[in-house]
Amino acid sequence: MKFFRVLLFLLLSWSANGQTEYAGSIIDAKTGQPIPFVNVGVVGRSIGTVSDVEGTFLLELPPQRLSDTDLIRISSLGYEPVVLPFSRFRQQKDSLVFRLQEQPISLQEVVLTNLPGFQVEEEVGHPGLSGKGIGYWKDSVALGGELASLIRVDKGLRKLNVLFFEVLYNPSDSLKLRLNFYSPMPGSTYPGKNLNKSGKNILYTLKKGNGLAVIDLEPYDLWVRDDFVVSMELLQVHGSRTVGLSMPAGASERSTSFRRYASQGNWEILDGSVLGFYFQSTYYTDNPRRLPKPRVVRKRQKNQREISGFVFFAGRPLQGVSVKNYTINENVTTDARGRYRLKVSKGDVLGISYPGFKSLVVEVEEPKNFNFQMQQK
Repeated sequence: MKFFRVLLFLLLSWSANGQTEYAGSIIDAKTGQPIPFVNVGVVGRSIGTVSDVEGTFLLELPPQRLSDTDLIRISSLGYEPVVLPFSRFRQQKDSLVFRLQEQPISLQEVVLTNLPGFQVEEEVGHPGLSGKGIGYWKDSVALGGELASLIRVDKGLRKLNVLFFEVLYNPSDSLKLRLNFYSPMPGSTYPGKNLNKSGKNILYTLKKGNGLAVIDLEPYDLWVRDDFVVSMELLQVHGSRTVGLSMPAGASERSTSFRRYASQGNWEILDGSVLGFYFQSTYYTDNPRRLPKPRVVRKRQKNQREISGFVFFAGRPLQGVSVKNYTINENVTTDARGRYRLKVSKGDVLGISYPGFKSLVVEVEEPKNFNFQMQQK
């Protein structure tokens, strides 16, 4: 087997001499509250950053490399972007406070049909790439940097339920990530419009070490009708200034990956390689031929076992806890005794969640009864 390495993010640096620091803050124009994780950068220049949880940012710019007509863009999900020339941005150096106006949330399209409908639970994307190759976030990646892959799917209405990706190595104590979803630009595969219409950032904290990352997408109501792009954006780094995140990657003739180094930068295409993002999704169709073959259903059922157990907090049972099999998109809740029953197979991924408590993720090594102890956030 031929192995290869895909260097997705290189060290982006320039001499600190001649750099000018621009510090500022970003707030909601209506409430005056700070807006976290706002992208701030020079359009198309790979020079940018992201505001912190308090809405403040520090943007280092090399004035000698910029013209007065270069554009500074400030953008955040759910808000109208602000774009101004560098000449105005530079004049406001000592009073950089940006007030963003809320963007009306567009409702998801409702599809009505009198045709018979079928729901098909299926996996899409690029699973099973471990051992094929390695994709990197390497060294001092700028905040707002993204790495992405194109996901090919059949045309038709599809809901994205869960995102998975494996982490082969992560030296940082934790990375704060944002997951973004784009439709391809017309006539190309480059990331275009953001598909997240919920107005909520899809945030994920990746802890140190290796393992399977699982992101529940149900709260964001994400739908696609064709191929789409998923990206992972760097927001914060804790515990180490070095970013060395690696994940499975593989060769593909039908798909590709992309990168951009910082907020508001241009996308670059990486031909012939994909990152190991994959999804559990629900596909809606009026074609019964798209349903799983009976032998596939029988094989799944043969490998399944109903398990049961209890969910506790401080020794007391919790009622109404969600216990979900992410792999097959089946969900149950605990009863008054804190008990659940759920069908699982070896390798399935379970998620246990309850408002105000830390969520749990468990990969089933062997189908057997599990009890879970919850912790408050």
